[in-house]
Amino acid sequence: MQRENLAVPVKLWALGCTIIGISLTDDTILTCVLVMAGFLYLAVQRNWRLLQSFGVFYGILAVLLYLIRNHGLHMVLFSEFYVLMFWNLFAVFLVGWDLITTPPGELSAFMSRIHMPTSAILGLLVMFRFFPTMKAELKNVWCSMRNRGLTAPAQFFLHPAESCEYVLVPLLLRCLQIADQLSVSAVARGAEAPGRRSSYYEKSMTLKDWCCFILWSAVTVLFLWKGGMRI
Repeated sequence: MQRENLAVPVKLWALGCTIIGISLTDDTILTCVLVMAGFLYLAVQRNWRLLQSFGVFYGILAVLLYLIRNHGLHMVLFSEFYVLMFWNLFAVFLVGWDLITTPPGELSAFMSRIHMPTSAILGLLVMFRFFPTMKAELKNVWCSMRNRGLTAPAQFFLHPAESCEYVLVPLLLRCLQIADQLSVSAVARGAEAPGRRSSYYEKSMTLKDWCCFILWSAVTVLFLWKGGMRI
């Protein structure tokens, strides 16, 4: 089933609610309430891929935190502090990543509607799309290296400098190409044209959006009431 994105104001409100909730409470375990609300929030949008990947990661964090708190687990390569940090901030990461992966057209349409300067809109769109774009490009580079037999462990251990070169050179070239394509695309879509611009992605608030807006407000208030506020 195709992903159904909620309106951008709802996504911004959800991110604000998770940041406020995490910042003003002392209860570490209770942060799972915000995480469960985040999973429901992804399910409403039918964002199953993100829900699956974040669900697996959250399950691993839960197991590690249980072993650390109840069995004194000490890890060598990954500090217990990072486990606790990821656990506390997981709801923010979850909702924030959903906002970042929102189609750029919907983001730009919303920012144009609130009369944000064009330079700021373009800067925010590039920032939001940076990590998903780099992930896709790294995947392509990895597939290319695997087709050429350059991903074997012996290759990385015996020739580390060459392996880094095989990754960095095509990645930097793709960054240059993407930058040129973005410049041409921005000019072709009238980024430099004066006046108000219309968009194919204009989206108003629907009943589902208002329900999610109210749900996030209620969950955040309940979370702060049960977890205690830190002021």
